[in-house]
Amino acid sequence: MSGAVLTFAGLTLYKSALVIALGAAACFALGYALYASHGGFKPAFWLFAFCDIVLSVLFARVLHFYCHSEQYVSFWRAVTDYSVGGYVLSGLILAALAAGGIVRLSGMTRNTARLFDCFAPGALIAAALIRLSALFNTTCRGKIAVRRPLLQHLPLASPVGGSAGAADYRFATFFVEFLLLALMFLLALRFFNTRRRKVMKADQPREGNAALFALLLFGAVELLMDSTRYDSSFLPFNGFVSVGQIAAGVCLLAPLIVWSFRSIRANGRGPFHWTIWGLWFLALAVAGVDEWLVQRFGNLYLVFYPIMALCAYFLARLPYEMYRSVCAGKKASSRRG
Repeated sequence: MSGAVLTFAGLTLYKSALVIALGAAACFALGYALYASHGGFKPAFWLFAFCDIVLSVLFARVLHFYCHSEQYVSFWRAVTDYSVGGYVLSGLILAALAAGGIVRLSGMTRNTARLFDCFAPGALIAAALIRLSALFNTTCRGKIAVRRPLLQHLPLASPVGGSAGAADYRFATFFVEFLLLALMFLLALRFFNTRRRKVMKADQPREGNAALFALLLFGAVELLMDSTRYDSSFLPFNGFVSVGQIAAGVCLLAPLIVWSFRSIRANGRGPFHWTIWGLWFLALAVAGVDEWLVQRFGNLYLVFYPIMALCAYFLARLPYEMYRSVCAGKKASSRRG
């Protein structure tokens, strides 16, 4: 048995694969429990789970092929031979949306917003465990070298084997992201349990808010952490902003757009909305400039990354304030349907 492989009765199991399987099982078990307990049609979630698993593998691989086509013989080999190559985590978001659309078209449910609400907290813990799986292979490291012996251990650094047995310690990007996403999971689950059924002004929808909140949390973490990776995936025509950061930006922008429309319908447009929009795009601009600077002056990461972390916080916090402006301050009566 090696550090990354388990051998049992002649069967070889990769620890990283086991952790990913555990994440998927936890995600769908929690999602099913929440969906069933909130009046959802159980077969609809089974169909959603099946479609999401299949499409997640496919979309994550297709995105990786598009960004790293040089690693594959052909597109057909990329989507049929999974023994080589990699995946892009952002494909899981597209897969969940497509799976929800399939369930809606099947006629099993007309309330896909509730389906996404119940699925979202588990999706965060699944993403966390996918990142944790990198601890058992050679990808759990960032582009930041950690030279102080006091910090050369988890959770901040992990060793990378070098020549002549020497170890090069680098920032443990995926392990730190695992910790952050695990925290985001707890926040998303708390939101689901405490705020999902709050009464909204002007009869605005309650369903879907938990999923939008989870998108905010994931986007904020991914925007920051993907910048620290040494192997981020980039679109062929764009070598500046990674695919992960683009997906994070979309995850942060979508709740802002949805909650802005709902807030305007409930309260009318006013200075509050212009202030939120102005500050949000200012934070986005500062984050973009900060990313440009950290790519060119990497030795000053202790200056740039705290600024980017602050920007990520505001990019998530400001849409949440827009959501709060739609809340009526009372909880809805407990009911199913």
